Amino acid sequence: MSQRNRFLIDPPVQWSIIRRMSMHWSLTILALLAIGIGVQLIYAPGNQTFGQMIARSFGAQAPLLCVMLMLYPVYVWDIVKLSHRFAGPMLRLRGILNELADGGRAMKLRFRPCDFWQETATDFNRFYEEHIRLKNRCEELENELKLMTEAAEKRESAELSA
Repeated sequence: MSQRNRFLIDPPVQWSIIRRMSMHWSLTILALLAIGIGVQLIYAPGNQTFGQMIARSFGAQAPLLCVMLMLYPVYVWDIVKLSHRFAGPMLRLRGILNELADGGRAMKLRFRPCDFWQETATDFNRFYEEHIRLKNRCEELENELKLMTEAAEKRESAELSA
């Protein structure tokens, strides 16, 4: 069971996916309607007008159109749930990168078991461990430099006093 409590994790990305899916869904509906009209044009009795053929085609396809319209929210929901599997991990990665860039000490990156890009978390965690090691070493060297500078200043002031 998903623990996510937001409908959209990364709205610009997910709305883009929803729009693209909606475009493909609409084109599929239009193609089905065109095929139905084409079949009616080819197989309709010769005494029917063009308007009657289109009306008959829409009448024959009405159940399919109703089902497709009812399924549209299911398609949107499914595509959003699927997109959570990559939008959520990227949101977590961006958050940790921002925290590190601001000088913080973020924790290791963990994705949910069903999320995509598990190997990205592994690679990032290797980088994170090296980053922390280098940051700690840098702090050690800064402290050593500070102590050496203070000692040199004390020697210098002692020499000047003497």
